[in-house]
Amino acid sequence: MSLLVLDPDIAVAQSLAQQLTDLGFDTLVSTETGSASALCAQGHIELLVCCNDSQLQQVTVPAGVACVMASLQPLCVENMLAYLEAGAQDIWQLPLSPEQLAHKARHNIDRMQHWLNEISRELRDVRVELERDQRAGQYIQMGMLPPNPMGIGHYRLQHRVEPSLILSGDFIDYFQITDRYFACYVADVSGHGASSAFVTVLLKNFSRRLRREYRPSMLTQPGEVLAWINTELIDQQIDKHVAMFFAVVDTRDHHLHYANAAHFPPAALVQDGQLVSLEQKGKPLGLFPELTFESAHVEFPEGSRLIVFSDGVLDLLSGSTLSDKEQTLSASMVRMESLPDLWSCLDTTKLGADDVSCLLINHEH
Repeated sequence: MSLLVLDPDIAVAQSLAQQLTDLGFDTLVSTETGSASALCAQGHIELLVCCNDSQLQQVTVPAGVACVMASLQPLCVENMLAYLEAGAQDIWQLPLSPEQLAHKARHNIDRMQHWLNEISRELRDVRVELERDQRAGQYIQMGMLPPNPMGIGHYRLQHRVEPSLILSGDFIDYFQITDRYFACYVADVSGHGASSAFVTVLLKNFSRRLRREYRPSMLTQPGEVLAWINTELIDQQIDKHVAMFFAVVDTRDHHLHYANAAHFPPAALVQDGQLVSLEQKGKPLGLFPELTFESAHVEFPEGSRLIVFSDGVLDLLSGSTLSDKEQTLSASMVRMESLPDLWSCLDTTKLGADDVSCLLINHEH
């Protein structure tokens, strides 16, 4: 047991410290509140014995360190209340017999240890309950994801989402709007954990509403969809923003219509061993009202594939600069045709820094 005696008079401090040492305690001495606070903060002190009322008011005692006031002066109710208000958990009237001194020191240390054990138990219980709730939330969130894989005409859609915690701020969805068109998107909600995962529930709701409430122009101008989602998020007044790549595929003419809201890295279309970067500028959703988003389109011929990663993939790529990481990712997209092969190019030992997700759509022959 490590004790610290604090008193501006070194002789008084050393005298009390020697008594405690003789009783079997490992005892240190300090005459300054700054050094005493530093020693307590290091985590090696179990009991601070303060012999000066002004120092008691100035010393910083972290949680888990018992603090007592030891007074050589006669105690009165007024002084005792002042000591307790200053943070003392017990008050000693010196001098004490060796038996009394040992008993009081051990009693205060044991009482603090009991309190720490109770707090630790309560925290464990809270953690177990929180993890149970988050696991239930994860089950619900994973249930909101679309079928994996899923076929729409000659298109095969697959996805993978790896949360940094139990719940994810990344979300992927794809769904048929008409017999001719289907929509897909990759969304990255700012932050991590439960608050970000809550926004993915809103996004799933937007998916359902879009199937019922879409305007025909949205099928070739997906920037209108992003503008609509942006307005909806702002109306919800949530303290989150969303980066999103949104696309609509024309399964008859085989065109990919797309728009971008600050999504990075850029989506890519791989055709005949060549990578076409679908890079666009755009602000994130949920921050600025009345935004407009540009729409673009590109042919989506047989044998080509669309690949969209969330920005968490950058943490899993080799390279010392962002440019190096982008080049590594582009090379992997060209070489790897399946989702497992794409994932095998990543350093998954680094998973946990950020949510990571990938959408892969193959236009099969």
